[in-house]
Amino acid sequence: MTSTMRALVTGMTGQDGAWLTARLLRDGWHVTGTHRVSSPASGWRLDELGIAGHAHLATHALDPRDATACERLVAEMRPTAVFHLAGQSRVAESFRDPRGSLEANGIGTVNLLEALRAHAADAHLVLASSAEIFGTPAHAPQDEATPTRATSPYGLSKLLAHAAVGTWRASFGLRASSAILFNHESELRDPAFVTRKITRAAARIALGLDTDVALGNVDAKRDFGYAPDYVDAMLAMASRPRGDDYVLASGQAASVRDFATTAFAAAGIDLAWEGSGEDEVARDAGGVVRIRIDPVLFRPVDAPLLVGDAGKARRELGFEPRVGLGDLCRRMVEADLARERAGGPR
Repeated sequence: MTSTMRALVTGMTGQDGAWLTARLLRDGWHVTGTHRVSSPASGWRLDELGIAGHAHLATHALDPRDATACERLVAEMRPTAVFHLAGQSRVAESFRDPRGSLEANGIGTVNLLEALRAHAADAHLVLASSAEIFGTPAHAPQDEATPTRATSPYGLSKLLAHAAVGTWRASFGLRASSAILFNHESELRDPAFVTRKITRAAARIALGLDTDVALGNVDAKRDFGYAPDYVDAMLAMASRPRGDDYVLASGQAASVRDFATTAFAAAGIDLAWEGSGEDEVARDAGGVVRIRIDPVLFRPVDAPLLVGDAGKARRELGFEPRVGLGDLCRRMVEADLARERAGGPR
C-alpha cells in the first residue's frame, strides 16, 4: 500500500473506528479520523491499541449533520476511501431521542454522500449499517435480500442511511457500499452496551468489587461476532471496483442469557438460572444471586431473533469469522479483569 492511500474514518474513537484505524495504519494508509465536536480527539481505545499520536494519523472534529463541514473536509483531504462509522449507536437512546437519531445517522450519511459527489466522486464510501434495519423479520437467517422493516427509531435511522447509499449508488454512480453489521463485540466495546456491561460486571464480581448486575430481556437472541473480523471485511469492501451491500455476521445465534453465562464462566463463576420473566435470576455455585432482571431495562420493541447469512461476504470478500462466542467472552472478560486490576474501567 502506498502513502497516497488516504482514508477518512468518521467515528474514529468508537469501537469499530479504533480497530479500523489501527488496521489502516498497519497497512500503510494515511488516516484522517473524525470525532465529535464535544469529545476529545484521542481516547482510551487509541491508547490501548497504541496508535494515539501516530505519524500518519490526523484528527478532525466533525458533526456529520453539518453539510458544509462535511463538504469542506472532503474537499480538503480528497480521500481514497471513506468509512462512515459515526452516528448515534444505541438502540435504547433512539427511543428517547428519535429525531436526533434520524438526523445523526440518516442525514449525516446523506451529507457525506453529497460531499463525495461534489469533491471525491472516485472515492469508495463504506457505511456501517445495522441488522436493526430488518426489525422483526419473519424468517431467519437474514441476508441482503431480506425485506427491511425497521421497528425502532435506531433501525429506521440506519435504514435511511442504508437506503441513501443504494440510491446515490444507483442515481449518481457513486462507489458506495453498505456493511449490514450484526452484533459485533470486542474488548473495546462501550460499557453502555449490554455485552460490555456483562463482561465488566463478571470481572468486578469475580474480584469482589460488585455483588450483582441487572439486565433486561435475556431471551433476545443475537448473532455475536468479533469486531476486528468485521472491520477487515469493511476494508475489503472499499477495495472493490463497485459498491454493493453485504451482510456481515457469524451465522450463529445466542441469547443474552447464553452470553452472560459464558462471560461469567470466563471469570470463573458458574451460573444456574431459575425462575421466569421478571423474577428470573442467576445464582453462582454458592447460591448467591449474581444476575437479576430489571423490567426498566426492557426496550419498547425488541426483535426476538437476529441472525445473519454472510454467504455473499464469504464468497466475494473472503470474510471468515474467526472468533466464537466462548473466545469472544474470554477476551472481553480478561480485558476487563486487567483494567479493574489496574485501577479502574475504560
